[in-house]
Amino acid sequence: MTSTLSGVATARRWVVLAVVLLCFLPAALDVTILTIAVPTLADELHASPAQLLWIVDVYSLLMVGLVLVTGPLGDRIGHKRLLMAGLVVFGAAPALCATASGPLALVGSRAVLAAGSAMIIPATLALIRQTFDSGRDHAVAIGAWSAVAAGASALGPVAGGFLLHHFWWGSTFLVNLPVVAVALPAVALLLNNEVESERQPWEATSPVLSVVGLLGSAYAIIAVTHDGVGPAEILLPGALGLTALVLFVRRQRRAKHPMLDLSLFRLPLLRAGVVASVLPVLVMVGFELQLVQYLQFAKGLSAADAALYLLPMPVAAVVAGLAGGPIVDRTGPRAGVPAGLLLAAVGYALVASGTAVPCGLALIGLGQGLVQTVASNLIMVTAPPEQAGAAAGIESVSYEVGAGLGIAVFGTVTTVAYRLLLPEGTSSTPLTAGDSPETAQVLTDAFHTITWLAAALTLVTVFLATPRRGTHA
Repeated sequence: MTSTLSGVATARRWVVLAVVLLCFLPAALDVTILTIAVPTLADELHASPAQLLWIVDVYSLLMVGLVLVTGPLGDRIGHKRLLMAGLVVFGAAPALCATASGPLALVGSRAVLAAGSAMIIPATLALIRQTFDSGRDHAVAIGAWSAVAAGASALGPVAGGFLLHHFWWGSTFLVNLPVVAVALPAVALLLNNEVESERQPWEATSPVLSVVGLLGSAYAIIAVTHDGVGPAEILLPGALGLTALVLFVRRQRRAKHPMLDLSLFRLPLLRAGVVASVLPVLVMVGFELQLVQYLQFAKGLSAADAALYLLPMPVAAVVAGLAGGPIVDRTGPRAGVPAGLLLAAVGYALVASGTAVPCGLALIGLGQGLVQTVASNLIMVTAPPEQAGAAAGIESVSYEVGAGLGIAVFGTVTTVAYRLLLPEGTSSTPLTAGDSPETAQVLTDAFHTITWLAAALTLVTVFLATPRRGTHA
């Protein structure tokens, strides 16, 4: 009888994991699903290059600050309730996005979508933590979560290209609705609502500082390359953003109950996990945005053809993410981080050189999937049990910071490279590169340049993110 009950409890845990991953999937997918729609949005909404970057980027950047609010809220009301609230918002926001009348309206609607996602992501990590103890099952569960994160980021443009081929651009948002329709009753029926015994104090200053810091810094980065922007429009938001980030760090260090516990960064393995979470995501998401623009503007591929071109990345990322949990459980984290990063670096080099590009994309997916799994494990397992909630907050923030900054930084670097390579006297932007063979070739050269940069940054990350000997796994 006891064995039967134990078997039922074990089976229920995996059902809970499946439901949690189903909830997480659309939130992770929306980080990149719009990247392939950039040409369509530029044409149909008459969006400028800066507006296009904000339409794609506001989702991740705003979510970083909101997660600092929703994480403690989940401790107070229970993570099941937080997840259900997030699903409700995530189910309503797509209608606003799909019916947006212009670029600014779409940016605002994406901000509402970010609010829903900011409830979903930390709740899913917390529910995994509550359901699985440390050990092999926990490693497998985190590996599955990481596989969804890495796979969905790579799958976003593929799904977006398929939808654009058959429907209009608003369908890239409405795809969330069937998932929410299934996930919401599943959460209500199958999950338990557990309120943390020790509730973290709730304050608004920290998340406001983080949002202002990231948005101000990203605005300055994006504004640098656009015509008609004066020094004040770059320096003032940049200074405001950096000041807010400094004040945020200072507040977290001094607070008795910080919203983002920076003391955890004293743990070498956790620190390595954060670097392995932020930088590879930054590189991959930024590279992917430039790749889909290159395929459509310079190569003239349709959204559907570009989606098929990208397919090796998400398939490989999901495979590596699912295999990463058992691999980490057997070998520990030391080998996983450098192995994944080296695979990705070779992949970027193959794409940049124009040889065996599908193989290169598959290697990028394999490397990213493995690294994401190891990074998540390092962050969640290294933290003491009493600080597991703080570790979940760091994991959520790390992923979104990487995605948000990747879009801003790589978008800016590509524009700079494009303008430097453009023949003197030619006036064009990357969004109109396909207007002539000469400018299309310049965009091709700029894309290859930033892809070599992606390979170099990935190699640098090998040294920054590999756990040092003498630290405890």
